[in-house]
Amino acid sequence: MNQKLSALLARSDIWQASTSPPQTHGLATGYPALDRSLHQGGWPTGAITELLCDDTGIGELQLLLPALTQYAQQGRQLVFVSPPYLPYAPALQRAGIPLAQVVVVKARSTPEQLWAVGQLLRADIAGAVLCWLADEAVNHVQLRKLQLAAQTGPGLAVLFRSSRAAAEASPAALRIALSATRQSCRLHIIKQRGGWAGQIVNIDRPEGLVQGNIPVADLPVHQTMRPTTGGQQTCSAPCPPKTHLSAKARLSAESRRSIKVHSRDKQPGSFADKPGSSTSSTLH
Repeated sequence: MNQKLSALLARSDIWQASTSPPQTHGLATGYPALDRSLHQGGWPTGAITELLCDDTGIGELQLLLPALTQYAQQGRQLVFVSPPYLPYAPALQRAGIPLAQVVVVKARSTPEQLWAVGQLLRADIAGAVLCWLADEAVNHVQLRKLQLAAQTGPGLAVLFRSSRAAAEASPAALRIALSATRQSCRLHIIKQRGGWAGQIVNIDRPEGLVQGNIPVADLPVHQTMRPTTGGQQTCSAPCPPKTHLSAKARLSAESRRSIKVHSRDKQPGSFADKPGSSTSSTLH
């Protein structure tokens, strides 16, 4: 066989259907049904994984939480690049992830996002790098550079992209389309290197994400004032605090009340009506 052809076929990123691919084990996802559907038995490491979804908050981060916890317990950093919302610290702590190991990178554009992810993967300073790409188009060459950068380390690299990207070619080792139902998160495996695609896995959503909405009428801000037996009105919602007047304002208010009292008590011809009296000068 030609020497150049042999060198080309020996590359790790080229797989021949006539030969068995090298057996590698992925990072356990924490969900047995998903592990059974993935060729490597878990998330591929040293490669790019794409999660395609149009909505946020459907359980996509919960899907990765067991894997992130594993890296955190190893003392590795977890980097979030341009997340749509600030990661919820109590949930991360409850999962066993120290907040000191979580780094958030804010990138202003897609080129900055791609640059930051590429640098993180080449430096191999993080156990997991998660990036929420903007809606701008990302070409195959840019994704190929990230895939080559991911191969330099054993970490987890995940790109969140729009579901429209499913129609585009990608060098990612694993691509999963996410959608939400009332009780579960639906995963459709549309590509996995070295394994079959097309599997659909339903993973139950956390209890906190499936609770019913509270009717608007039951919210405290919509509850009306209810009169009591004493004629006073009460409300179950927190009432605004009483206004605290300054000393000068209190003195002014007390003076006005004093004037009203004296004006009601005055009688024609009384001492208060006499011009030049001390009482009259005090009131004025």
